[in-house]
Amino acid sequence: MGIGIFLLILFAFIFIGFAFFISKRFPSNSMDDFLVAGRSMPTALISASVVVSWIWCSTIMGAAEAGTLYGVSGGLNYAWGAAVPFFLLIPMVTRIRKLMPNCTTFTEFLKARYGAGVSYVYLLFGIALCFYVMMSQGVGVGTVFKNMFGVPYLIGALIPLVIVIIYITKAGLRGSIYNDCIQFFIVSIILIICIPIVIKTLGLENIYNGLKEVATDPGNEYYEPQALSLTSSSGFHYGIAAVVVAFGQVLLDQGYYSKAIASTDNKSMLRAYIVGTLIAWVPIPIICGSVFGAGYIALKSQLGLEAVSAGSDVAPLVMKYVFGGGVGSIFFVLMVFMAAMTTGGNCIAGAQALLSVDVYKGIINKNATEDQQLRFGKIATVIIALAMALIATFLENVSLLTLDTFSGILFAAPVSAFFVGLFWNKVNGKIAAASIVIGWVGAMIAWFTASNFDDAMFHGNLCSLLLPLVVIIIGSLFSKTKFNYSTMKYE
Repeated sequence: MGIGIFLLILFAFIFIGFAFFISKRFPSNSMDDFLVAGRSMPTALISASVVVSWIWCSTIMGAAEAGTLYGVSGGLNYAWGAAVPFFLLIPMVTRIRKLMPNCTTFTEFLKARYGAGVSYVYLLFGIALCFYVMMSQGVGVGTVFKNMFGVPYLIGALIPLVIVIIYITKAGLRGSIYNDCIQFFIVSIILIICIPIVIKTLGLENIYNGLKEVATDPGNEYYEPQALSLTSSSGFHYGIAAVVVAFGQVLLDQGYYSKAIASTDNKSMLRAYIVGTLIAWVPIPIICGSVFGAGYIALKSQLGLEAVSAGSDVAPLVMKYVFGGGVGSIFFVLMVFMAAMTTGGNCIAGAQALLSVDVYKGIINKNATEDQQLRFGKIATVIIALAMALIATFLENVSLLTLDTFSGILFAAPVSAFFVGLFWNKVNGKIAAASIVIGWVGAMIAWFTASNFDDAMFHGNLCSLLLPLVVIIIGSLFSKTKFNYSTMKYE
C-alpha cells in the first residue's frame, strides 16, 4: 500500500505543479483564452489531446472486460463502436462554426435553434454527462490502485479526481491540451513496452487455447461459442450498443466541442480528429481487449490460477500476474491514472464552459462580466465535481462495462434532435422535446424488462437512439415550421 500512496502523492505534486506552471506561462486574459484556448491550437496538439481524452479507464479496462465476454471480437467492437460518433461530431461542429462563428458551447446553438426551454434540457444532460464521465474515471482508477497496490478504494478513487479538479480549474483548456500532449507520449510508450511483455509471459499458445476452451466448453463461466470469431453476433450486438453509448458520450460532451473550437480552422479540426481517433486511438481498445481479455481467460483455464470472476479487474489482475507488483505494475497504474486525468479533465473543462456561459450568463446574470462568469464557473465546477468524486467512492466493484452501457440509455436520447436540427429546418422545439422524452422512457422500459444483460444492453440502447429519430421524422413531416438558419449568424 505504501507504494500506491507514494505514487498518489507524487502524481499530485507533478500534475498540480504543472497546472500552476501552465497558468503562469500562458495566462488566460479572456473567456476565450480559458475556455477554448483562444481558438488557436495547432492540429498536432489537438490530435494528441483527442487521443488521450478518449482513452477512458474503460478503454483499457472495459475493453479488457469485453474481451473476456466476447473473445477476439470484444476489443474490435469496442473500438469501431466508440469511434463512429466522431464522424458525426466533425460535421456538427463545422456546421455550428459556420452558423455561429463566435459560439462557445453547443447549448448556445440549441438555444438559438429550439428556444431556451429545450436548451435547458440539453444543458442538464451536458452537465450530467460531464460529471458522470468523471465519476466513472474515479471508479476505474480506484479499482486499479486497490488491485495493484492494496490502496483502499476510497482513497484511490477520490484523490485522483481531486487532482483533476484542481488542475483544470487552475490551468483551463489550454493547460489541459498541453498536459494531454505530454500524457499521449507517456501512455504510448507504456503500451509499446508492456504489451509485448504480457504476450510473451502468458504465451500466445496459452491465450489461443484459453479462447478455444471458452468456445467449446459449455461449463466454462465465460462460455462463448464465437469467442474465436471476429464476426461474432453477440460481439456485434455489443458493438452496436457501443455506438449508441459513444453517441451520447461524444455528442453531448462540451469538452470535445471546446477542443474542436480551439482548432485554428475547420480543416485543422478535421485532420486532428481523424488522426486522433482512427489512426491513434482505435488500435488501443483492440489491443487491450485481445491481450488483457484473452490473457485473463488464459490465466484461469491454461495456467491453473484460481483467478476470481473479475469484471473490470481483468486488466489489473493480468498486469499484476505478469509484473508481480514491480516496475511494470507502476507503469500500468500510471497509464490508467493518466487516462482518468485526461478524460476527467476534458469533461471538467467542458463543464466549466457550460456553467460559465450558459448557466451564469445565460440564466443567473445576463449582464455578467467575463471575470464573474469564470469565477462562478470555477466555483460551481469544484462543488459539483467533488460531489461526483464522493459518489464514485460508493461504487466499488461496479462494472465499468455496465456503467458505460447504461450511460447510452441515459444520454443517447437527445442526440437525434440535436443532429437533425442542425440540417433540417422542419424540426421545432416541441418535436425535439417529445423525442427526448419518448426515447428515454422507451429505452428504460426496454432495459428493465429484458430477460438478460445482452438484450437489455442491445434493445435499451437502440430504443434510446432510434425512437427519438422516428418521432422527429414523423413529427417534422407534419410540421409547418421552417426555421431560418441565417438568423443564427448574428447571435
